[in-house]
Amino acid sequence: MKSLRHLQLSSALAAIVALAACSATQNLSPSTAAGSDSRVATKFTASYSGTISVNGDCSITKTFTYKGTGRSKFLGSSSELISLTWNCGSQDVAGSATLTSTKHPRSSITASLSGTHVKNPCDMPPLSFTITSGTGRLRKATGSGTLVFTELSSYCLYNQYTDKWRGTLKP
Repeated sequence: MKSLRHLQLSSALAAIVALAACSATQNLSPSTAAGSDSRVATKFTASYSGTISVNGDCSITKTFTYKGTGRSKFLGSSSELISLTWNCGSQDVAGSATLTSTKHPRSSITASLSGTHVKNPCDMPPLSFTITSGTGRLRKATGSGTLVFTELSSYCLYNQYTDKWRGTLKP
């Protein structure tokens, strides 16, 4: 009998709490309305080093492939693969980069890269990047910033580089 009375009181209390929750005023700010993007842009940094390979003779374009390893905010220990096409006549560079987590290879970001006034791709001015897609936990990633290369020898003689990414990212 005591158990039945305890069960009835518990049920009544649960019903009162549920009704109170239903009639409570919802606290939604205008910036987080249904369907809006509530992700916050945060500082994005990364540093890599690796090797460069070159294809082409600059009669029209030359392609540079950068393969490296390093660390990135949001990806931790990771690898990068960059492909840049240098239009020798106009001195423009365009390409793409993919940064992939070493520990969680299903998490990656892909960015488009561009730059102008590149007289020598082994002494490149900073490039602009725009994050175009992501995979895994970064599948909704967006962002932008700059990519700065440091070649470890003039004219890419040793085919080695380091780079630094700086910008913002919405994960």
